[in-house]
Amino acid sequence: MPDQTSVVSTAKVDTVLVQKAMGALLKHHEKTSEDSNQLLGSDLTVQVQIGLAKVPQRPSPKPIRIDIPHPLYKKDEGEVPEVCLIVKEESKPWCQEMISKFPDQMGCVKKVLGLQSLRKKHARYDQRRELMNKYDIFMADDRILPMLAKCLGKNFFETKKQPIPVRLTRKEALPFTILNCLNATYMFMSAGTCLTLRAGNTGMPLSELIDNVNAIVKNAVEKVPRKWANVRSISIKTTDSMSLPVYNKTPEELATIQEMAGITSENKAKKEKQEAEEAAQKEKEEEEVANKKRKQQMAKSPLVRALKKQKAEEKEPVKEKEPKSAKKKKSK
Repeated sequence: MPDQTSVVSTAKVDTVLVQKAMGALLKHHEKTSEDSNQLLGSDLTVQVQIGLAKVPQRPSPKPIRIDIPHPLYKKDEGEVPEVCLIVKEESKPWCQEMISKFPDQMGCVKKVLGLQSLRKKHARYDQRRELMNKYDIFMADDRILPMLAKCLGKNFFETKKQPIPVRLTRKEALPFTILNCLNATYMFMSAGTCLTLRAGNTGMPLSELIDNVNAIVKNAVEKVPRKWANVRSISIKTTDSMSLPVYNKTPEELATIQEMAGITSENKAKKEKQEAEEAAQKEKEEEEVANKKRKQQMAKSPLVRALKKQKAEEKEPVKEKEPKSAKKKKSK
């Protein structure tokens, strides 16, 4: 179990519940892999599902970038996705040149495809399907993104392989743009009430998956129309498991989920401790306010003012009176 302090805190989702749900998913995957004797190469995608109360009024196929602390692909472990970059024909030469200059950041770009080449060489359905299966990720110049829906066909959008928009107006920034795109996950605002985002895979450490899930919850909800007001539920799952809920808008259902996970007593103790601390702080503040008022009232009292005046007079030095004979000599 990861340290509580290493988990990104979220306002609505119980991090303890996320830990227990993620641990249960990994144990289920490990057991099913052992039963089927597929321990190697059997990693499954871990997904976060956000259920919406209302369908988005303006659905868009454009991928929405969601930053996560741990990349989906581990470059140091040899997990390098093959990327196809779609650009204008005039941008193709310098993009290929940048790949040769920055192999560490852009070595994953295996194909730079011009828009005209896409239209001519991948016009048929089977050609588009072959292109879609050949590469893991597609990226495209954001200026030509609206033209690609017709060129690529519906299969790209059904399999969530529509191109990620990248800005090519600054050549020197392209290597870092490609790298940042690979270090994030993406949300697709479809015309439905369920949004599915990749959080990692079952081969990643438990702590990294929990961090990614919490980051997705925090960052993705901010980009949902009406934000938390439109979020009905949040759950996590693998590609072949049932969904495990970690948040529900209805308090009764959320309490049931927590009770099933066995964390009701933990939450109750935390809540009681928090309430006690808040009560003690409130009592302290009230006492300070009462003392301040008491001092102000005492300062306004006539008796207190008279005593202060008398005290001030006592501190002043008393002048000795001169005899009358001395005064007469001075007047002469």
